[in-house]
Amino acid sequence: MYKYNPWINKGIGLIGCAVIVWMTWFFGYTYVKLVTQPRGPDIPSPSPVDQNEFFLTLDTIEFWTCQTGVFNSESNALREKEELQQLGWDAQIISRDPFIVGVGFAYSKEEVLPIQELLKEGGVVSIPKSVTSPERAFRIRGTGAIQTAKVLEGVNTFLKTPYTDRESRLSEFENLMVLTPRALINLYEVSRLSIKAERTLPVDLRKMMSLNLYGEYLNTLEMLQK
Repeated sequence: MYKYNPWINKGIGLIGCAVIVWMTWFFGYTYVKLVTQPRGPDIPSPSPVDQNEFFLTLDTIEFWTCQTGVFNSESNALREKEELQQLGWDAQIISRDPFIVGVGFAYSKEEVLPIQELLKEGGVVSIPKSVTSPERAFRIRGTGAIQTAKVLEGVNTFLKTPYTDRESRLSEFENLMVLTPRALINLYEVSRLSIKAERTLPVDLRKMMSLNLYGEYLNTLEMLQK
């Protein structure tokens, strides 16, 4: 007859925890070795059974922002971004060559004008700027490839969704971000803040948080390409 032994139960629990810790470390370690490349005719299609390779296509994102500066050097753009952040503006570098610094993320020129007016009241000169982030294609390899692709697709879709339609998609986006690999922790944190902003802040402040998410989205894609 089985006799309850608390030490056996504790031992099983410790073994379980050790397995979870090992899996977390393993998946995180293998993830940073993922390879991403632009899709081209020389890249073969993956086997249906290959769960560690995934082709990812991210749609074009079009939006408007308040451009506060254009720079030839990244250091000057970073200085502009930091100065604006010290003044309380959530500025981001939204393109390279040249480096463009902007505040706000809207889907029309009219939607971004209130941000421009707020900047003007704070002594910051800006102009409405139309931005297009082109379609991008990658081949992602390694453990966690499919999870990574789904998270990036989710962020891409969220950024393409107008503010009036976001409320119905927040829970789905929030559940999706649970899949975020550890190496994309920054993207997860900014997404979490954006979801919270959608639920609690007025639309003009949400526009600033969305540009923050877009900036981290670009940083993530750049990291993957490297």
